[in-house]
Amino acid sequence: MEMMIGLPLFMKDIDKPVLKELRAQATPNPNDPRSVRAVKLVKEGWTIRDIIDHGVINYHPVVAGTPEQVADLMEEWFIAGACDGFSVVPDSTADSVDDFVEYVIPILQKRKLFHEEYEENTLRTYGGIIPIRSC
Repeated sequence: MEMMIGLPLFMKDIDKPVLKELRAQATPNPNDPRSVRAVKLVKEGWTIRDIIDHGVINYHPVVAGTPEQVADLMEEWFIAGACDGFSVVPDSTADSVDDFVEYVIPILQKRKLFHEEYEENTLRTYGGIIPIRSC
């Protein structure tokens, strides 16, 4: 993200806003269309983690956190009407899908946001998409 905003960033500061004195120096990278939004959020005082979490890097929200934090974000978006379902793309580690299924899905089921049984016999019925249902 450093190249996007023209400022040095440090991992130890990921949960802090960029220093106020430096915010005015943030400038978008003319070769990266995403950088305009990144600079805007930096100047608003967002933390680096929040900027990354809100899709600046890959155009889609990236959720990094505990299973509860992932479920909280999904619930927040769903309840707010920001979406009616999710396309989940786990990271590239071999166990990330298993972790999502084992830890996040049960939280969503407990909150009545994800089904516990299928109404039909195959995913083909849903066009390959597993629906999230409203409360």
